[in-house]
Amino acid sequence: MKTMTMQETADYLETASIEHTHDIGHAVVHIGTSAAGVSFVLVNDLQGQTIVVEAM
Repeated sequence: MKTMTMQETADYLETASIEHTHDIGHAVVHIGTSAAGVSFVLVNDLQGQTIVVEAM
């Protein structure tokens, strides 16, 4: 699990392939594949904090 700045988040999502996006009210969850070909789940909360988890 890794926290990211807003700029890191923008850069990450710009090159990723997003398969699903879920708005759960207090956060937005993106599920997809990164530019490196790794599956990920990325969560943005209402305060602008981001956490990404990548598959091993």
